[in-house]
Order: sequence, then C-alpha cells, then structure tokens
Amino acid sequence: MIIDADSHIEESDAVWAALEPAYAERRPMAMRRPEMTGPFAQNSFWLIDGQACPRPYGLGPSLYGTPVDSTFARSKPFAIDSQTLDKPELRLADMDRFGVDVQVLFSTIFLDYLTPDAGFEAALMRSYNTWLAAACATHPKRLKWVAPVPFRVPAEAVAEVKRAKALGASGILAYGTAGDQFLHEAMFDPVWAEVARQDMAVAMHVGWNMRSLHSKMDSLLMSTTLVAMPMMFGLYSMIGGGILERFPTLRVGFFEAGADWLPYFLPRIERYWKIYAEKGWPGAPKTAPGEWLKRGNIYFTCEGDERYLNDVAELLGEDRLMTSADMPHEEALENSIRHIQERADLPDRLRQKILSDNPARFFGF
Repeated sequence: MIIDADSHIEESDAVWAALEPAYAERRPMAMRRPEMTGPFAQNSFWLIDGQACPRPYGLGPSLYGTPVDSTFARSKPFAIDSQTLDKPELRLADMDRFGVDVQVLFSTIFLDYLTPDAGFEAALMRSYNTWLAAACATHPKRLKWVAPVPFRVPAEAVAEVKRAKALGASGILAYGTAGDQFLHEAMFDPVWAEVARQDMAVAMHVGWNMRSLHSKMDSLLMSTTLVAMPMMFGLYSMIGGGILERFPTLRVGFFEAGADWLPYFLPRIERYWKIYAEKGWPGAPKTAPGEWLKRGNIYFTCEGDERYLNDVAELLGEDRLMTSADMPHEEALENSIRHIQERADLPDRLRQKILSDNPARFFGF
C-alpha cells in the first residue's frame, strides 16, 4: 500500500461555489493575459481583492498552476481535470501511473498570501473545504485531504476544525506561522486544544504565509528556496515555544521542506534550551526539545534524494518519516516515491515505513 502523504489540487472556479453570500461580490475571478513575455508561462491569474495571484515577478513572487487555463498548467503531463480534481477518476488514473494507492491532497492557492482581510480568507477556506470534501467522497478509500483553517481568526479556526472533522478531513493544514504571528502565541491555544480534542493530524506545509518575510524576496529562485524557512519557526513553536508541552497528544508533520535540516536545527534549539533551563531563565519549556521526537509527536516528509536520510531516520526515528509525490506540481516529475523505492542504501524495513506504515499512522487511516 503506497501512500503519497502530500500532493495537491490546482483550484478551479468550482472551489468557490460555496462562498457565503456576504462575500459573493468578492469571489475570486480567473483572468487571462493573452500575451506574456519572459521565461514564465504563467499567463492566467486569480484576481483577489484587486491583487493578482500568483505573482511571478517583482517583490514577493510566486508561481503555481492555478488558474488552470494558463500555458503553465497546460504544459504539465497531467490532464486539467486531474489537476483540479473536477474529474476524480482522472486523478486516480494518474495515481495508478505513479504507483500510488492512497493520496493525501493539499491546497495550492492557500500556499500564497491572498488577502489582508482575515475574515475573507476564512470564508475562502470554508468554501474550499466544502468542495474538496465532496470531491474526495467520490473515492474515499483512495483520496484523502487536509483542511486549511483560518488561524488568523482563532475563533473561526476552532469552528472550522470541528467542521472539517465532520466533513471527513484527515488533518488540518498549518504553516510555520499564522501570517506574521508565531504559532505558540497564547491566542492560538484554543485552536490547538480543539485539534487535540478532535485527534486530527497537524500538517505543517511550506508556504508564503509570512508576508513580512516573503515581501522582501526579489526572485522566484529566492522565493522557492526560502519558502522553507518558516518551517523552522513552526518547529521552534512546537518544541521551544511550548505548544507540545501544553498539548502533548498533538502529532505534527513537516511537509515539503525536506528533512536534512533537522540534524542541524534540533541540536541548536537544545543547546540554548539547556543553557536557559540550567540558569532558570524565562522562556525555556520544562521538556527538552528532543524528548518530543522520542515520544513520537513529530513527523517529517523527506525527498527521495536527500543525502543524510539515514541520519535523519536515526535522529527522528524510523517510524516518523514519510514522503510525497507532490502531484501535479513540477516537483512531481522528480518522483520522490520512485527514488525511495530504488535507493540501495535504505533498509527494506525503512522503505516500507516511509511509503506506507508511517503516513497511515500519522493521518490515522
């Protein structure tokens, strides 16, 4: 049973069908630019509150395949209705082609910062979750999903966690921060409490959610490279900021940032935690950061070609590594699942855990 722990949909206009009447006039609109010069074939954009998404040029750039009438989306080796999940059977055919039995679906559009209006963002997320729940319900054994929730409005995030659980979500989607705020701030504790109460996985994914950081990036190379940085903030919030100490039953996974950075970052947190703890300085949680790895709260997805994968498995634990196909994004062409299957340096038991056992445990299948 091969489980792809992280793939995506490219949102179509159908995603906004359940948008509440109060926001009807602000419904995202797909707009096509007939002629584009330069290297990027992204000639279609969502117009959201007067801003174009994605933005391949200028400060804070981004690039992705939604809307799907762009040259970029149509250049991919996946049918458009597979990318959008408007015809789920076409996605199943692509999964079969990649040797995937079960796929966990993430958003693409919500990887970006869409609007400064947190209430509008919450409404967009609710419409998306309503639509995706119905699409995955057509093939519930093979298509799973995680729900973005509006952390910037904690009360609405709590309500959406409950609703997402009822709709059949396998987890909730988070980023390394909630906008420009760190996830261990007290205002988010009711959200974490509800996630723990519902026994839902926390899938922390890379994204351009931290506008103060992303807005300084001046190229797509910089943007796609440093998009992983807030994941360090998220890991710190969990084990240094005390989220796991306050909610010790949470299980959190870090997605699409690789895993090679863990052997660097964890010792750094522990080094300074030890100094603060020994001196009794404020700010240090009672539990050593590395203890949460031993207790099994923390999971990572890895890339198939990571050099230090065996070292990460030893530090994190073999039972906490997963991987992804990242379909239908460009990274899917690297076929991380095949790399894991073919790596001669990985023991058979570790391959089995990465590709099947661990994601099943994390998501509670």
